[in-house]
Amino acid sequence: MGFEEEWRDAIAGTDRVPDIGVAVAGPGGDVWTAGRDLVFPACSISKHVAAFGTLRLVAQETIDLDTDVNAYLSSWRLPGAGTVTVRQVLAHTAGLTKNWFPGYAAGEPVPSLLQILRGEPPANTPAVRRELPPGSEFRYSGSHYAVLQQLLTDVTGTPFEELMVALVLGPVGMADSSYDQRFPYGNQQRAARGHRDGIPVPGGWHTQPELAGAGLWSTPADLVRLELEIHRATEGRSALLPPGLATQMLTPQVPGGFGLGTEFGDGRFGHTGQNTGYSCFSFAWPASGTAVAVMTNAEDCRASLSALIELGRRHFG
Repeated sequence: MGFEEEWRDAIAGTDRVPDIGVAVAGPGGDVWTAGRDLVFPACSISKHVAAFGTLRLVAQETIDLDTDVNAYLSSWRLPGAGTVTVRQVLAHTAGLTKNWFPGYAAGEPVPSLLQILRGEPPANTPAVRRELPPGSEFRYSGSHYAVLQQLLTDVTGTPFEELMVALVLGPVGMADSSYDQRFPYGNQQRAARGHRDGIPVPGGWHTQPELAGAGLWSTPADLVRLELEIHRATEGRSALLPPGLATQMLTPQVPGGFGLGTEFGDGRFGHTGQNTGYSCFSFAWPASGTAVAVMTNAEDCRASLSALIELGRRHFG
């Protein structure tokens, strides 16, 4: 009995999940999908996708991983003394403010990224600043990717959502994915409505101006396409990213920490995510060349996701 037959049994009796999307991609690139044909917020998997795009700019020598972020930022400067590098921002080792971005409910004013970085109204999170010595430890925080988003926009002069189309979504073939916060409104019939504690999120979903950290909308099928591309890159079989940078993406930057926008564990790499009303994961198992992504419109469904990750490990790890 394979993953395709077992996935429903794996989540039965765990959590109540209104909608779920599942995709499995094999080493040949074939993709199996299950669940309704919906688009979901990719939540913090947005970071994983943004990191891939950032490394493409490193490969093009547009930016350097070990250069101070303030050398690239022009519309805002990261306050404080000392050097914070692009690498540290990607790896959550820059010691920045510990922020989780809840987004902005329907009808609420939405701040600009600069207002978010400065902690100015109507931003609902504190200002982004240095709180720990850069490089001293792993500290997961959306603040790192807010800085990254502004840096990439300043360096390229291109709106972030357009930049990611050019660097990642288009080349990888992620045709059902977008960082544009207007995307779900243009896809009303397919946009999954979020749920928190079993209650629908008013308005369906929150707007996430923190695009690099939490703003991607996608499908499980699109996410596994990226995981396979990263795996191909580590083996020197990708035209998008050289193997050296792909390997760095999958290498812990401090003991017990992440790679460059990438989580690890039990022979897999990828990322998990949670936004207001949603939870998801996207992982690849290099040993089998297989990737699995699961997206849900329920915020508290850890038991379901854990069961599916364990199922993936047993079949593909």
